[in-house]
Amino acid sequence: MIQAVSQTKKTFITRHGRRNGLTEGVTGTFTANDISLLAKAVMVTGEFTHWQVINEDLRLPFDKGAIVTYYPTTEHIWALAPEEERKKYIRSEVTPPRTSLTFRGAITRGLSESTSDAPVTTTTRGGFLSEIYFEKDFTYKFSWDIGLRYEREVVNYPGGSLLTARSLAIVDLYYYFDQFRELLDGGYIYVGTGLGYGLSNTTAVTLTQSGPVALLPIVKLGMELPFNFEWSFLGDVAFESLQTKEEQGDGRIQTTTQTNAKFGIGLRRTF
Repeated sequence: MIQAVSQTKKTFITRHGRRNGLTEGVTGTFTANDISLLAKAVMVTGEFTHWQVINEDLRLPFDKGAIVTYYPTTEHIWALAPEEERKKYIRSEVTPPRTSLTFRGAITRGLSESTSDAPVTTTTRGGFLSEIYFEKDFTYKFSWDIGLRYEREVVNYPGGSLLTARSLAIVDLYYYFDQFRELLDGGYIYVGTGLGYGLSNTTAVTLTQSGPVALLPIVKLGMELPFNFEWSFLGDVAFESLQTKEEQGDGRIQTTTQTNAKFGIGLRRTF
């Protein structure tokens, strides 16, 4: 599959690199349907190869996402015979839908907060969290995930502090841009949105209260950089809105609405 095409239509990127025996300077034939061209490998990484069309007067006839076949010689594909010999050397480059596990850690910072039945005070909030997700592709660019989060947050206010622990189940939708794959050596820029639901528990010296917490919406912007076909590094920033309804000791329900920023890193294991 053609992973990326330059604006000049003179270069393109395919999956497979040094681990598949490709080296810089190698020349090969690419075909799709009744179209064939020669290209030279100008840069090769472990998992991807950057090709340049040899004929300077030719513009690449393939679009990003096109399925092509590759033959590692300068001969044209129709010169191969018989059919059994052709099948030995032609390799179809098809990227299957990904299934992966993602492990993330993040720090959070409170941006705004309002609490029912409480005077307006100046507070600072921050914490840390850990997450694990199962992710699966819908298509080449879209995916969904479902996962679990555990979070601890400290709220400091004049005269004291509170500790809040949250456990949530979360689902997300992602869109992956591939316009930057050449720049990122096969990586992606992605955006995502999601929602979550779980339980919250807040404690202080003389206070314990708990209740449900809803996380909606989640908005993410991130980057994925592959180490190899199986492992990738992830980094993202997110903005989240939470609403917590905790029952106090006297039976009253206290509603807290807050907005947080989240800065996270993680690892993806692709299967």
